[in-house]
Amino acid sequence: MKGMREACDIIIPVWNQLDVTKDCVASIVKNTDLPFRLIVIDNGSDRETAEYLRARAGEKLPNVRLVRNETNLGFVKAVNQGLEAADAAYVCVMNNDTLATAGWLDEMLEVMKSDPRLGIVNPSSNTSGQIPPEEMGIDEYAASLKKYAGRTQELNTCRGFCMLIRTEVIRRIGLLDERYSIGYFEETDFCKRAQRAGFMLGRAKAAYVYHEEGTSFKALGDRQSIFRENERIYFKRWGRLVRAAYLVDGIPQKDKIDEIATAAARGGHQMLVFIKRGAQYPVKTDHFDIRKLEVDPVFFGAGSVAQLFKRRKKKPVEVVLTDNGVLGGFLKATKLLHGADVIVRPEKEEVLRCLGEKSRQPK
Repeated sequence: MKGMREACDIIIPVWNQLDVTKDCVASIVKNTDLPFRLIVIDNGSDRETAEYLRARAGEKLPNVRLVRNETNLGFVKAVNQGLEAADAAYVCVMNNDTLATAGWLDEMLEVMKSDPRLGIVNPSSNTSGQIPPEEMGIDEYAASLKKYAGRTQELNTCRGFCMLIRTEVIRRIGLLDERYSIGYFEETDFCKRAQRAGFMLGRAKAAYVYHEEGTSFKALGDRQSIFRENERIYFKRWGRLVRAAYLVDGIPQKDKIDEIATAAARGGHQMLVFIKRGAQYPVKTDHFDIRKLEVDPVFFGAGSVAQLFKRRKKKPVEVVLTDNGVLGGFLKATKLLHGADVIVRPEKEEVLRCLGEKSRQPK
């Protein structure tokens, strides 16, 4: 990474999918105003796709560097080839089944430059839950997000479909771990290492990139086996995400709740904050893994348990917190319904210790 420029290298691994690749490149060229270079890794594509990529590289508009692998070396290796070829101050790893919208990269860079703690940034996307309404096109929806210019949501992990990386992160922690091979969990592992090195992760709310999810992986054989093996590797190294719920009943201890919820989320877990409908929300931190759930104030305890019971099969809550002693007793008495451990009048260190212990246990 010698001689870095104040610009961005955009790395796109390609394995066939000619039509989506064309659309992706066209959207980048159309909607990117600042100087950039495409580093395209042709991961053993068939003749038609390979010829298209060679032709684009020959046009030199935009500036394209093409790296050709004669066989498919896997997504992770291809991305690392791109990272090794990069020499810009910022690098954006982008799937070929994405569509950029106006100002996407400019906004992501502005957000990253505004906070030196940010090491990796995602755009808003349907992949992250920002889904255009049926009556609204992608570009129109992207334009509606411009009101959030300069605003960031903190993330626990960034998703690899479009991931802007400060080059300093790569210097500090290295490349993607190639033990994840074909893909799945490689970007999550990379993000964990970045956080361990002191960097923060975020979503640039006003930037938008649409993602045709799973296009590349559809061509693979047993995707579930690949996923499970990489999940095993990741969990052994980092532990798993644990869901907790804070049931806020009575006079909320706002600073305490915000501190515990933020610490849990930044520790790699998810915190659901149950409040009575119409009550003041006690959390200031805008974090993807801190979620607000409003419950009928008349039946707050029973309604909360009903919500926990509904989530038990697919996304179970494993730890429930409350500062209300009576509610805590009710939660302990109904554990057979919701299945979670209950901590009454929690303290941050106690909560983090509990979540950390559970993260090392199998699901």
